[in-house]
Amino acid sequence: MKIGLAILWLMFLPMVVFGDRIYTSFEDALSEKILVHKIKITYQYLDSLPDIFDHFPNLEEINFSNNRLSSLPASLFRCKKLRILNLQKNKFEQLPDELHHLSNLQELSLSYNKLQSLPDSIGKLKRLTQLGLKQNQLTALPSSIGWLTRLEKLTVSYNNLTELPPTFSQLRSLQFLDLSNNYLEWLPNDFGMLIKLQYLYLNRNRLKFIPESIGNCQLLQELDVSFCGVLQLPSTLSNIQKLDYVYVDRRTVVFYPDPRNRFRQHIIEVDAGEINYRPSQSF
Repeated sequence: MKIGLAILWLMFLPMVVFGDRIYTSFEDALSEKILVHKIKITYQYLDSLPDIFDHFPNLEEINFSNNRLSSLPASLFRCKKLRILNLQKNKFEQLPDELHHLSNLQELSLSYNKLQSLPDSIGKLKRLTQLGLKQNQLTALPSSIGWLTRLEKLTVSYNNLTELPPTFSQLRSLQFLDLSNNYLEWLPNDFGMLIKLQYLYLNRNRLKFIPESIGNCQLLQELDVSFCGVLQLPSTLSNIQKLDYVYVDRRTVVFYPDPRNRFRQHIIEVDAGEINYRPSQSF
């Protein structure tokens, strides 16, 4: 019996080994098509990709970050098992509508590109849990982004956003939200529907107020509203027991802390030249 189990283990072992292998060239990947689960080709000055991705029926992870890509081949959108797609630090100005065919996608990294807009079809990526859009040229987010009901982490810092779509508050799985360094003047009144939020960064915008409904975000641990202009924080923040750190600047009118939370909530005034002042900035 033990010998039989050992034989089974030896038969299964190659599948385990190859399943964890990361292919760093298309040549190697094409020589072992069925075994390919992960492809990583970075810092290679790629400005185009071969239209060969339907040769890899088990492909789950792709990393083409730090290249010069501006378009994607049609075969990539036929990778039905793809879960992770990293395209950050390339030259994308737009994304094709076919993006929604990646129905199993969970993580999409598009930071540090030149995106000016997102296709409405992005809202059809129902399994998406992480979306990185930092440092692009986005002036708006599509209404369909509210359909991403499994999204847990969204980073849209260093863009040109002036407002959020009315559907934004439907992102009720969000735990981490970075909207810093934009041109936002207001947040939706029902912003407090994001009840799973733990980290919220709104610093360096043009906000005129924070909705009272933010008091419903009872899991909020860290809030940064520094350098948004003259901003009065709502009193409802004082009722959030888990709120550890609130970052403000000298012009911020802070809320009056609830005496029951006075030893928990730390309101920290930030100077203009300070960087890396938040514990979570390594996220």
